[in-house]
Amino acid sequence: MLDSERSEIPEAIYNNVDPVRRLDLKITEKQQPLQHTGSVSVKNRKHRAAEVCLCLLCVLLLTAVIVLCVCFTSERKQLLTQISNLTEEREKIMEYNNNLSKERVQIMNDQSRLHRWLYAQDQQGEPFRWIYYNSSFYYISSENKSWSDSSKDCQKRGADLVIIKKDSEKEFLQKVVIKNNLFWVELMKSPWNDYCVLMGASKTRRSGCDATHRWICERTLDNY
Repeated sequence: MLDSERSEIPEAIYNNVDPVRRLDLKITEKQQPLQHTGSVSVKNRKHRAAEVCLCLLCVLLLTAVIVLCVCFTSERKQLLTQISNLTEEREKIMEYNNNLSKERVQIMNDQSRLHRWLYAQDQQGEPFRWIYYNSSFYYISSENKSWSDSSKDCQKRGADLVIIKKDSEKEFLQKVVIKNNLFWVELMKSPWNDYCVLMGASKTRRSGCDATHRWICERTLDNY
């Protein structure tokens, strides 16, 4: 009996201990899911924070790209405008230089023709009576002829009877005209259709075209 009682005591103890262990295992199993759930929540918060930061970074990068594009476009337009203005100025300068070159050639040609004409006048063997004023040469005759013959003489010299176009031209000619002398001229518009025109030192008058007087020829630089 004693042996049977002794063997029953450990079994009873084991039976009592086993439920306690099972209870501890259940508690542990219940606690483990709670701990796991907490770690997952922390990880989720970290992921969300990372996603938010990444989104903000993308927004900042996109904003920076837009600003750079706007600045680049504006600067590009300004550069294109400056290039266009410089191109126009360059074309104007080239055109101006071309015009200057043409004028230079024209002046050289005029000088050459003028020298030839002056040489021809010098070869005529008479005193040189041409006076230069405001891009024109004026010939003051020393003879007396009719208006028609005076006009023909001017044409032989490569000129025409002077046409009074401006008051300044008239004043200049009246200054060089000898006092009390009258010279045949030709007005641009004359109210005396049936008469010819004489110019004196102080005024212009009409006269019969067959009368004989001195005359003034004019030759412009354009005619050389």
